[in-house]
Amino acid sequence: MLMVIIVFTTLLILLYFNVPIAISTGIAVLAGIIVTTEIPIAVLVQRMFVALDTFTLIAVPLFILTGRIMALGGLTKDLIDLSRALVGSFRGGLAYINIVASMFFAGITGSAASDTSSIGAILIPAMIEKGYEKDFSVAVTATSSTIGVMIPPSIPMVVFGVVSGVSIGKLFLGGIIPGILVGFALMSVTFILARKRNYPIEGKMSLKETLWTILRSIPALLTIVIILGGIVSGIFTPTEAAGIAALYSFLLATLYYRELKLKEIPGILLEVATTTGIVALMIATASALGWILANQGIPKIIGDFIFSLTKDRSLILLFINLLLLFVGTWLDLSPALIIFTPILLPIIQQLGIDLVHFGVIMVVNLAIGLFTPPVGVCLFVACGIAKISITDTVRAFVPFFASMVAVLFLITYVPDLVLFIPNLLMK
Repeated sequence: MLMVIIVFTTLLILLYFNVPIAISTGIAVLAGIIVTTEIPIAVLVQRMFVALDTFTLIAVPLFILTGRIMALGGLTKDLIDLSRALVGSFRGGLAYINIVASMFFAGITGSAASDTSSIGAILIPAMIEKGYEKDFSVAVTATSSTIGVMIPPSIPMVVFGVVSGVSIGKLFLGGIIPGILVGFALMSVTFILARKRNYPIEGKMSLKETLWTILRSIPALLTIVIILGGIVSGIFTPTEAAGIAALYSFLLATLYYRELKLKEIPGILLEVATTTGIVALMIATASALGWILANQGIPKIIGDFIFSLTKDRSLILLFINLLLLFVGTWLDLSPALIIFTPILLPIIQQLGIDLVHFGVIMVVNLAIGLFTPPVGVCLFVACGIAKISITDTVRAFVPFFASMVAVLFLITYVPDLVLFIPNLLMK
């Protein structure tokens, strides 16, 4: 227990001084081992290596690559145009376009931060120019971007699948309905606020323009079909699907859209390598921390404590959700999954809860932390684009936060919302 106290004390101190989470976690684990045990440092390095030594994780850089190619290759503009054709005629049209475009973009990138930067760079300035408040524009963009980790492909679901051993294909399918529900919840908030504040209506597209926009977007949307169709049919694994999606997106960006130049490829690869390096370091150090906690018997201690208080399934799920909502405000999504999945999994298995259901609950829950201070990456990116301080946006986030929490508890207590599609398509 002393080791755990030292690890978390060191971690909190380093985070207070804004040391990056991956480095903070690594130093904290190292400090715990040096001070309290005779475990060789080589064991720590070995645990970090083992965490990354899995074929499935190759999907992470490939999905990141797919997202960057699509974002720079003309896809973002087409998705926004498609969203405009579908929902642009409503009052507050740009806000609806923002949300729907994020739902489409989610089916290609698997990353919330990519969604925020790609969609936000175009729509936040456009919304501000049309008279939308800066804080509202930031709130819509940052919250809708989190759909990127719910609707497949989803990098966090790959991480959860690797840690828990759950089928990644089933996790992907399980995220579809929750992602759509979050989209509709955010649009419901937008509907109320748009009427109350009298936001402008975008010009309606003609039938000819609408049909042309839909036809032009079909090749990009086929990326989703390739990824999901291939996995569900068993033609290829999630990792192979990521590789095929990356190749398809490259051909699309260079031959169909013709907006991606070959000279830009080295820069994209360098950016993807940098991002992957950061993600890999977070996964490795978080895995080492998870190993330390398991080694110290923390999962059993927490499980015994919870079951000593109550054995009611609904109350335990409520407690876990509240815990994860708190964790999500301080930890990035992937490290949180790696640290807390091994801790919570024995409790979930003892309750008889489907692991696919729980995996989706964890991802949706922790995704809320992506737009909440102090470490919400989507919040930081969106505020940077809008040139507004984080403190000035807090009130605007409240109704969107409430709507997402409502969806979270809905999927928590109605498991069929998560399990219907996986059970239907993957027996």
